[in-house]
Amino acid sequence: QESKNFYTQLLDAQTDRRDIRLEIDVVRGQRTAYETELQECQNAEDLAVTRMMRIHTLEARACAATSS
Repeated sequence: QESKNFYTQLLDAQTDRRDIRLEIDVVRGQRTAYETELQECQNAEDLAVTRMMRIHTLEARACAATSS
C-alpha cells in the first residue's frame, strides 16, 4: 500500500510538473507577444516624432520663404 501511495504521488508530481511547464511556455509566448507589440508601438511613436519634426522644418522653411 505504501509503495502504491508513493507511485501515485510520484505520478501526480510528474503531472503537476508537466502542467506547470506548459503554463510557463504559454506565459513566455504571451510575454514575447507583448514585447513585440510594445516594440511596434515604440516604432510608431518614433515615426510620428520624426514626421512632426519634418513638418516643423517644412513650416519653418515656408515661413522663411514668405518673409523674404
